[in-house]
Amino acid sequence: MEQSKLISIVIAKFKVAYPYYFKELTDEEFLGLIAMYQEELAEYNDLTISTAVKSIIRKNKFMPTLKELLDECEQSKTFRGNAILEVMKNDGYFKRGVEELSDQHATRNYEKALSWLENGIIPNWLLEDMKMYGYVEDKPLLSQNSCNYIEMKG
Repeated sequence: MEQSKLISIVIAKFKVAYPYYFKELTDEEFLGLIAMYQEELAEYNDLTISTAVKSIIRKNKFMPTLKELLDECEQSKTFRGNAILEVMKNDGYFKRGVEELSDQHATRNYEKALSWLENGIIPNWLLEDMKMYGYVEDKPLLSQNSCNYIEMKG
């Protein structure tokens, strides 16, 4: 989903859930809110943001601060799935290094690889390694189907 449309949906949900917050908001403040949301939420995908907003609305009586929204996004962080990276993870690829990495470091490396794919910045070395695991360049790197998202809780 386009980022500006997603932010509009988030703000619309917050307006319905917390109508008193928006009652006295000036146009200038409202535009500032939109700009801050667009800037600060840009690194998160639509599933992460939607999950965070849903969770906040269920838990909070009052409009969340931007910090609360960002914290919830971090806790709800999701990445679109990639079958090849999943095979690489199961094979221990993300644990390899000079010394065996901890599970925590391996998970972080795996999440980093998924994040690179989502942002369209794949290092050549990773792409070459993915090919060794069976990736074919004509196939999409990320699954577009939301049921193929892989949830990575922080």
